[in-house]
Amino acid sequence: MMGRIRFSPGLITAMAVALLFGLSLFLRAYLPHDMVFSGDQVKFVGADAYYHMRLVDSLVQNFPNYTTFDPYLYYPHGSYWQYMPFFDLLIAASALVVGLGSPTLHTIEVVAAYLPAILGALTVIPVYFIGKELFSRRAGLLAAALIAILPGEFMGRSVLGATDHHIAEVLFSAAAMLFFIMAVKSAREKRLRLTAPGRLNWPLMRRPLVYSLLAGIFLGVYLLSWIGGPLFIFIIFIYFIVQSIIDHLRGTAGDEHLIVGMVTLLVALLILLPLSPGSLPLISISIALVTPLVLTIVSRLFFRYRIKRLYYPVTLIVLGVVGFIAVQFINPAFITSVLSKFSIFSPSGIGLTVSEVNPLLSVGDRFSFSLAWEIFRTGFFIGLVALAILICRQVRHGEADKTILVLWSAIMLAATLGERRFAYYFAINVALLTGYFSSQFLNWIDIRRFITHKSASGKATGTASPLVGRFTYGVGVLVVLFVVYIPNTGLPPDWNGPTTKVIEDAGLLIPSDAWCNSLAWLRESTPDPFDNPDYYYELYQSPPPGKGYVYPESAYGVMAWWDYGHWITRIAHRLPNHGPGGNWSVRVAECFTAQQEIQANELIDKLDSKYVVIDYDTALRKFHAIATFAGQDP
Repeated sequence: MMGRIRFSPGLITAMAVALLFGLSLFLRAYLPHDMVFSGDQVKFVGADAYYHMRLVDSLVQNFPNYTTFDPYLYYPHGSYWQYMPFFDLLIAASALVVGLGSPTLHTIEVVAAYLPAILGALTVIPVYFIGKELFSRRAGLLAAALIAILPGEFMGRSVLGATDHHIAEVLFSAAAMLFFIMAVKSAREKRLRLTAPGRLNWPLMRRPLVYSLLAGIFLGVYLLSWIGGPLFIFIIFIYFIVQSIIDHLRGTAGDEHLIVGMVTLLVALLILLPLSPGSLPLISISIALVTPLVLTIVSRLFFRYRIKRLYYPVTLIVLGVVGFIAVQFINPAFITSVLSKFSIFSPSGIGLTVSEVNPLLSVGDRFSFSLAWEIFRTGFFIGLVALAILICRQVRHGEADKTILVLWSAIMLAATLGERRFAYYFAINVALLTGYFSSQFLNWIDIRRFITHKSASGKATGTASPLVGRFTYGVGVLVVLFVVYIPNTGLPPDWNGPTTKVIEDAGLLIPSDAWCNSLAWLRESTPDPFDNPDYYYELYQSPPPGKGYVYPESAYGVMAWWDYGHWITRIAHRLPNHGPGGNWSVRVAECFTAQQEIQANELIDKLDSKYVVIDYDTALRKFHAIATFAGQDP
């Protein structure tokens, strides 16, 4: 008789995660395939994807060199690059590898189209491990299964052709938080304490230091993927303060935060330093870098002089106010820049004409959960309950690794409530919180824990039979399946309905054949604005400070609404007057809303526009935004 083959739990888990990766990739790459690969064209999803492709076009020709200024934006001014470089460097490097050093345009576009789907599918891996580290293997698997199928903003940003940096942000930030959690957890388990360098227990510190190093690498890569990356520096900064207060009030020094924090943030700073286009990320990470040092020194002084513990948070508030005033005095522009970033929690003004900037719980001027349901389904509500449970648990226990998740989730929830676009970040938290709650629910309903076997005397000591235990557990599994997962997939005949809707919505952001043909005509049948078609691929010199870019006499603009600016740049190789990312021209809106032909012609002349491109959406669906820009009542 052959022995029974047993697979280890680790192998079964690895196979399950691999299957979830495959499922996630299938949903993102197979279903929208025909929409993206249209005939001999590769169409990308959204306006920003086309500017990323414009940058990739240049990078492939000049790899790894790039310039930060682009005269093909915002004519007649030009504009600096709107993105951090890592995502575009990743696409260009991948295309060069696949194309053996000389990729064709089609190879570049295929690589770029598939990359977001691959990155989105890879996200199931850090989600699983975060759930496993914080809670259990089962919680990690449940969270990974949810993130694989969750519709809404996260899937929309990671489908085939959505070649934007957002999915890279999610993957790299999740990986950074995974290793940061592992570093903190390992350091606390080993009770790391600061001593003289010669007395440090290096073998004991090895694992926390390795995790901190990996956290710093992924944090640095994340910061090079998005200009708003200091958001996660802020999360780590707040964590240091909150956990330091918790530790001090409980009578512990919390030295591990200094060790983990210094290594993580120093590595991230070293990665960021050579490529950061601005000072905000560098200053932010520098402030966060010294924070655990200050907290540790203050805490130790309190313990040494036996100062009442409750005075510790008060002292930190005073130090924070003094530090804020000092920075305001030394570098007021930095404070202004930082405070402006908090507008994500309460957007206003012209930005609200962009749908992704609208609040999550608002449809028009009405309070509504409809967007939350569309994006997260039941996970939004279950996640809120789970977050409340974790907060109550933290009040009692103050576990450092779970404090990270609570603060991370709370801050991302606030950002998502302010602007719905941050739902692609909050999806990770929803998956983790829902996975935790679902796992706890299965624990609560599993009465097999209370079933014991026969005693030595042969008498049964349980409260129910094993069969009843299996039945109740099976019912619990079905409840989780139908409450947590089925709403994200749908039931026959609407099987995969939510995912299909995400893909259909993505299709609305793809340029139509009419747009592609018109822009192809513009490129082939109109004069090149620089009298040199290859100028599109060159490295450009930034204009001197305070001066504009000097265009040749042959240059001219193409007027269209800002949504289409990057299409004009990348497909037509022409100079839009108006484009995304703040490259807005009020004169374009005034031209489109002008009531007199003479007034419109004057505005066209001021912008030096030779061609105007307009479509039905400009005249109908998007006209309210145009009127708002022009200062008129839509």
